[in-house]
Amino acid sequence: MSEERKILITGTTGRLGGALVQHYRARHTLLTPTRADLDLSQPAEIKRRLSHLDFDLLIHCAAMGSPDACERQPEIASQVNAEASRELALLCEARSIPMLHISTDYVFGGQDDILLTETSAAEPVCHYGRTKREAEILVLQSCSRALVARVSWLFGTAGSFPDQILRQAQSGQSVSGIGDKWSVPTSVHDIAHWLEQLWQQEAWEEKILHLCNSGRATWQTYAQEVCDQAWQAGLLPQPVSVQGTRLDDFTGFIAQRPRHTVMSNARLSHCLGSPIRSWQSALQAWMQAVQNEAE
Repeated sequence: MSEERKILITGTTGRLGGALVQHYRARHTLLTPTRADLDLSQPAEIKRRLSHLDFDLLIHCAAMGSPDACERQPEIASQVNAEASRELALLCEARSIPMLHISTDYVFGGQDDILLTETSAAEPVCHYGRTKREAEILVLQSCSRALVARVSWLFGTAGSFPDQILRQAQSGQSVSGIGDKWSVPTSVHDIAHWLEQLWQQEAWEEKILHLCNSGRATWQTYAQEVCDQAWQAGLLPQPVSVQGTRLDDFTGFIAQRPRHTVMSNARLSHCLGSPIRSWQSALQAWMQAVQNEAE
């Protein structure tokens, strides 16, 4: 059982932030400011906005997370993703408070089909990725007890990709997924457990960690695994074949997307002293919860 902490979590209406609240609220005191309480597009106001709040750990999940929105509003994206992160890091440093900063696989360019480590070159190809990479640098420069946690393809809460695929398959719609973009589907519930273990052992010297399940997938193979597991669990009346599409066919995208962002979790596994389960195993746990709700 971990020692009770007073944790400020930003972005709790998002997928990961909401999951952290779900996991931590029974054991820790949580502060969850809304956008009205803490407007990250006004970085200069952050110190004043948080001056009355007492906390001893910050988990920064909030971001302008839509790549296309970041391309449309680059200045706001820079304020929210980079400048606000720096202000939060400076505040933590001034109070001697550790900071867990959530980043993304989009800091990578994704041109080469290689397993990306924490020391691989971060060369983002869109403004979202550039602002998140800038945030990583600023946070680590500004807070001596900061840990940057890169995540990818989050699932495990309502409305995530597996939910969408399962609804489509159950309604009899054809199911398709991009077949030439690779990353690692990752459970938000696993991330919640990993983060708690990391702050307990004060893993700040690691600086950057990849928090992802093991394995790799395309959106097509990911969707196929969802359908296969759903059929095996009795949630679909028959097997479903997922059709492949090409990333270049999505002409509505404004921002360029990196194609290959499969991250290595070897450093995370070493820190935790245990292997990291596959994304398929994590998905199976999610599917079991869905099956239990359906019964």
